[in-house]
Amino acid sequence: MSGAIFRLELRRSRTLVGWLVVTLVLYGGVMAVFYPRMRENAAEFSRLLELWPKEFLAAFGMSDSTSLGDPGVFFNVYLGSMLWPVVAGIGAILLATRSTAADVDRGWAEASLAAPVSRIRYLSLAIGVQIVAMAILAAAMVAGVLAVGALVDARFDGPRFALAGLLGFVYACAIAAITTLLGAVTLSRGIAGGIVAGVLLAMYLFQAVSQVDPGLEWLKYLSAFYYYDSVSIIDTGAFAWGDCAVFGAVAVGAWSLAVLVFRRRDILA
Repeated sequence: MSGAIFRLELRRSRTLVGWLVVTLVLYGGVMAVFYPRMRENAAEFSRLLELWPKEFLAAFGMSDSTSLGDPGVFFNVYLGSMLWPVVAGIGAILLATRSTAADVDRGWAEASLAAPVSRIRYLSLAIGVQIVAMAILAAAMVAGVLAVGALVDARFDGPRFALAGLLGFVYACAIAAITTLLGAVTLSRGIAGGIVAGVLLAMYLFQAVSQVDPGLEWLKYLSAFYYYDSVSIIDTGAFAWGDCAVFGAVAVGAWSLAVLVFRRRDILA
């Protein structure tokens, strides 16, 4: 029965995950096509960036001394800090609220729980699907860049990009776990998704403001974007084990609480 439920949840996720994979691969591939030109004309791009306001550059994780010819900066600007949080947020909200809030609202949860499977196992299987989905999306984010990069001689370091994808995977799992917990508590996809989207936007603004105003630099510590440092991983090869552990602890803790809450939650309330 557990295997059947897991396969059903995977099947229900295939369309969403499929389109998000296509988005990541196509976008990453298109940006990789332009990277060799950015690398060859890094000085010109740097002079161009000096013309933009610091506030504008900070919003995209750049500064007036940023070089888009740097592979870590390139990945962070076009994927790490711009596309991946959006894709991970969409995937997390839609997948993590389905087995609790959305299914309860549609009356599907009663049918699923009528099977000889406990609530703990039911939600745990749904969480397993979230983990698989986030792993596929993180792999797609890196695969599109590396595959096209190899065709255009972008000279990307595959293992380092893979490590950046690993950190992105754990980051996405943390978002999904918190969303799952909110979905179990509120039984409302709109409320849970709205809270997560609002918090992500606030943390994005915290990170941007902290780079503009030295007096508000402390705000960066309140942002998950500060701990998702793909630039250092790609440029130095040193994996951010501490940041990964923080995201992992948040994911495990939030998912565990979600299971406990859903176990006792009155889904007819």
